[in-house]
Amino acid sequence: MRLRTVLSIAAASVVGAAGLAVAPLTFAAQAPANACPDVEVIGARGTTERPGLGVLLTPLARQLTQDLPQTVRTTAVDYPASFNYTASVRQGVQALAGNVADTAEECEDTQFVLMGYSQGANVVGDALVGSSLRGRATGQAAIPAALSDRVAAVLLFGDPTFTAGESFNTGTGTRNGVFSRGAGRLDTFADRTQSFCNRNDRFCQGGTSLAAHLDYAKFADDATEFVGQRLG
Repeated sequence: MRLRTVLSIAAASVVGAAGLAVAPLTFAAQAPANACPDVEVIGARGTTERPGLGVLLTPLARQLTQDLPQTVRTTAVDYPASFNYTASVRQGVQALAGNVADTAEECEDTQFVLMGYSQGANVVGDALVGSSLRGRATGQAAIPAALSDRVAAVLLFGDPTFTAGESFNTGTGTRNGVFSRGAGRLDTFADRTQSFCNRNDRFCQGGTSLAAHLDYAKFADDATEFVGQRLG
């Protein structure tokens, strides 16, 4: 499958949703910017979505902030989320790792919740275990082990690197994604991860449905409950 074709379809699907306004990253009960939060939620948006968290992760971040008993700060990964997929993912990985490192240095007790949609899910996975575009490991994880221990939960939606049969898979998807990461690559984070994938999703299943790729808001309650359990 040609990468440009995959990306063009991804863009068409997300642009259709991107007409919705992206809410600012300030929610009720959010931790003050000048204080260390109990939890920092870091999110990476999908291809072609406008800067911010995007149409899926914005309301999820709001729900996490309102429902969790801990104080929460939300950060959007600053990366292109563009057609130039490999370079865009690489920039996203470095930006996400920088976010984690900066907060960890200032706030020794803050835990992290990492979440990504579509290309953003690829970014999150690569930051944790290294790049695997088209099944090839091309680098080390960007987040070192000393900091990865502070990652409390990982939420992936419509992940192109989805791998069938993993213990943390959630939803109806049973096949590999278009850039399957490979079995066991996320084992270190298995108990901290949920990867949501719908049957026939164009990217996490290599299927034919763009509608399935846009249909992840239905998992918001499940994702919030999982994060709450992990933060316990």
